[in-house]
Amino acid sequence: MSTSTSIMNTEHHISILMPVYNGIEFIEESVSSVINQTAQNWELLIGINGHPPNSDVFQLAQNYISTLHDKRIKVIDFHECKGKPTTLNKMILYCNPKFNYVAILDVDDIWFPQKLELQNPYLLQNYDVIGARCVYFGDRNNIIPNTPYGDISNFDFLSVNPVINSSSIILKSVAYWNDIVGVEDYDLWLRLWKEKKRFYVCENVLVKHRIHQSSAFNAKGNHNTADILKKKYM
Repeated sequence: MSTSTSIMNTEHHISILMPVYNGIEFIEESVSSVINQTAQNWELLIGINGHPPNSDVFQLAQNYISTLHDKRIKVIDFHECKGKPTTLNKMILYCNPKFNYVAILDVDDIWFPQKLELQNPYLLQNYDVIGARCVYFGDRNNIIPNTPYGDISNFDFLSVNPVINSSSIILKSVAYWNDIVGVEDYDLWLRLWKEKKRFYVCENVLVKHRIHQSSAFNAKGNHNTADILKKKYM
């Protein structure tokens, strides 16, 4: 049996969560990066939130996905949900109950084709969170942030957020986001780190993280919120 066949036979099925409020103009790029994955055992849930029922944003997403004819991709109207943390928690309820892991992909980010395949071996080693390195593009081009990689379970998470959100695969049973908009991912990592969960970050650059004026990276007040958040976990 070839190595690639062996990998596919032991590949975890993953529910990919893509909450969308802003950034619908990037959906074709982000969804295409999922479809082009070398690992194909996934489902993609696109959750439109913070807009009126049957909004233009929902219709744009629905119309685009209908052209793909891929039953693994669903667009869900979460008009009743306000904010990304609430939406993510609601999306978990719509995941295939047989899938044990969820991955996060922000609509303005892009995965490299081998992203899921190269992270899969660490799922088999029972890590709770698996990330990967990223490269910035957009307003800040071709910059690879100096983040830690390897087994980072004992890394000091209070010094810096060590997991790129759109790189993360999370054991579904521990995936719950507190309502801290803008730094909900960092809050989750800090909480799981305090609970002695296991983290691994792939050395490979597997995600393109878009930097633009409306991205969470540039959101006003997020750095102050992160400082307050760290005090909670000291």
